[in-house]
Amino acid sequence: MEQIQKQLIIKIVHRHGDLTFVPIQEIPQGLEKSKTNVILMAGTGGHPHTHKGGTLYLKSQGDYQIGFIESDKPIKLYHAHHGKKKVNGLKEGVIPAGKYQINRAVETLPDGLKRIITD
Repeated sequence: MEQIQKQLIIKIVHRHGDLTFVPIQEIPQGLEKSKTNVILMAGTGGHPHTHKGGTLYLKSQGDYQIGFIESDKPIKLYHAHHGKKKVNGLKEGVIPAGKYQINRAVETLPDGLKRIITD
């Protein structure tokens, strides 16, 4: 009897408020580098999501995809409400160096449940 090896593939998706950062192997070809550090101008709460330390490629596709970001150093993410420490009036979150597809996260709550955020 042949033994079949199964591999468990774990993909860590980073969440920063309204955004998810999904690790990818390569940034798609032909995209232009963004001239802004703004990833999303106004999320659900009306506050912008910005970054420092990465190269941003904005490419909206469908309702959820916003674009891509890459860096060989950790990427700092800034928002009014999401992050572990305050920097210049905004909270800062950090994701590891890498290449990511950026998607808009959409939450739905079944009736009777309450949304609780712990950052």
